[in-house]
Amino acid sequence: MFATALTSQIAAPAALRRSAFKTKANAGFSVSAGRTIDTDTRKNAMKAKQDGDRKKAEAAKVTAQKLALKNKDAAAKAKVAAAAEKTRLATAKKANQAKYSAMNKTVGGSSKLIKKTVPFTKADPFANRKPVEKKAGGNPFANIFGFLKKK
Repeated sequence: MFATALTSQIAAPAALRRSAFKTKANAGFSVSAGRTIDTDTRKNAMKAKQDGDRKKAEAAKVTAQKLALKNKDAAAKAKVAAAAEKTRLATAKKANQAKYSAMNKTVGGSSKLIKKTVPFTKADPFANRKPVEKKAGGNPFANIFGFLKKK
């Protein structure tokens, strides 16, 4: 244990000094703060990560192209459907106009198009009321106002 600690204390500053002067150290290893790092493993891991990221990007690009194609087809179908609906509405409008103009040429004219309503009828609310008896020579307000009655 003593030898390892002593070696790392001596080797680390020496390796750091060599890297500072751009001298080539051991090809596959570099020493940093007393630990040896395998740069080949790190390099291979980074390369594998880059390859994985590249494959994911290509897959995403393919799915985006498929989605764009699908949306393009859907838009084309919607455009055709909208055109068909527009022509259907135009023919229906022409048919209604022809029907209307034909009605104006017949007896009765456009009055056939007017919706007629039944006149409002309501029973007379005063029909069942008893008539007021009128006394000859009396005051017409005598029945209403009691103080005007003759005594």
